Amino acid sequence: GGIAFDMYGADLSHHGEDCTFETMIKRFRLADDRALRRLAEIVHDIDLGDSKFDRAEAAGLGAIVRGLTEGIDDDRQRIARVLPVFDGLYRLFGSASNAVEEAKDGKRPRKRARSKAPRRK
Repeated sequence: GGIAFDMYGADLSHHGEDCTFETMIKRFRLADDRALRRLAEIVHDIDLGDSKFDRAEAAGLGAIVRGLTEGIDDDRQRIARVLPVFDGLYRLFGSASNAVEEAKDGKRPRKRARSKAPRRK
């Protein structure tokens, strides 16, 4: 009675160049959610390893997820362990005061330009 997920022939799986997370966002019509799109780019880079989006967060998040789920075979326990990390990233990416605002191309975070004005003593 379950829903086939992330396996060959499943409706919710890799389709074309999309990872399962991207497929779900499209199927559930959530593509207008900017925070979800940013998360999907990171998940894509981790899952497919093709650096399509060149997300700076991918390597770190991949390591965190592997570390939190190491030795846990039960999918429900694995999800419970990593869900707070993804919830936090979703809140960060969706916040209006996001301090990690991205460059125009949507890849690496912008670095603030340093002022060339002399310092006051």
